[in-house]
Amino acid sequence: MDDSWISALRRTNLNQLVSFSAVAERGSFRGAAARLHISQSALSVQIQQLEAALGVKLLHRDTRSVRLTQEGERLQQTFRLSGRVLSRVLVSLRDEGRLEKGGISVATLPSMASTFMPQMMRGFQALHPGVTIQLQDIDSRRAHEQVILGTIDMAVTSRGSHNVEFRPLFTEDLLAVVAASDPLFAGRTSTTPAQLARRPLLLNPRGIDLRERLEEIFQRAGVPINCAQEMTGTPPLVAMTAMGVGVCILPRSALYALNLDACRLLTFKPTSVREIGVILPPDRSSSPAATAFHDYLLYHAEEVTWPPLPSEPT
Repeated sequence: MDDSWISALRRTNLNQLVSFSAVAERGSFRGAAARLHISQSALSVQIQQLEAALGVKLLHRDTRSVRLTQEGERLQQTFRLSGRVLSRVLVSLRDEGRLEKGGISVATLPSMASTFMPQMMRGFQALHPGVTIQLQDIDSRRAHEQVILGTIDMAVTSRGSHNVEFRPLFTEDLLAVVAASDPLFAGRTSTTPAQLARRPLLLNPRGIDLRERLEEIFQRAGVPINCAQEMTGTPPLVAMTAMGVGVCILPRSALYALNLDACRLLTFKPTSVREIGVILPPDRSSSPAATAFHDYLLYHAEEVTWPPLPSEPT
């Protein structure tokens, strides 16, 4: 890697370059000093110091005008371009540091993308309208993978066994979804793993946090899981349940905006929950915008409202 430019610039004062460029643009020390809000004598000293450091004359001076030497022309042409690029970068970084602009990429579960996250985004962007938040709705396995790879700023997902720091936000209960016409559950408001196992189980694939959580729950109850269908998406699981293909167990947030007319929701016994939290890429500093949104989530997560679901047990 060629880093010779670093040692060369270490011997050059940026203020001196700015002063020189101001004189070159204004064509006079008086105009440049007024533009920079410094005295003409201080400005003259900075130019002399720059010329001494470089070992060349940059300006022709007389009593009536200031003109660039050939060396001064070369320096001014280069600094006019590089200075503008540098100033844009510095202004952009300052704006991001003040949360006046910036972008955040967040991977989240589809259920969170349609319930929790919109409420959090609306509140955060009311405070920081210049910051944009880009959501990706993916399953928990891929969310953790993207965090570990560092391709996103953070993930809002369920707790997994992955080696990342998990900051809890809230818990949500798991509900059993059964066909409304199923006589096995007639009159019931709750059910158990043993009762559910009498029907075909419709579940997420292995590797997804919810499936791993259910495996633990059924194992503790001493009930084997005989999975009839594996689906990543919630809508097909609910649709098949409504048609009597089997039963499924889903978190509350996954059931909003779905057609539950042909289903009943039962409390899952023993009471079981899914923990939702935020995770950041390991060994990587977060941007000011990502840090602020992360802190906002931790502080305001409990303010989210969860209206009752249709056919929910009371």
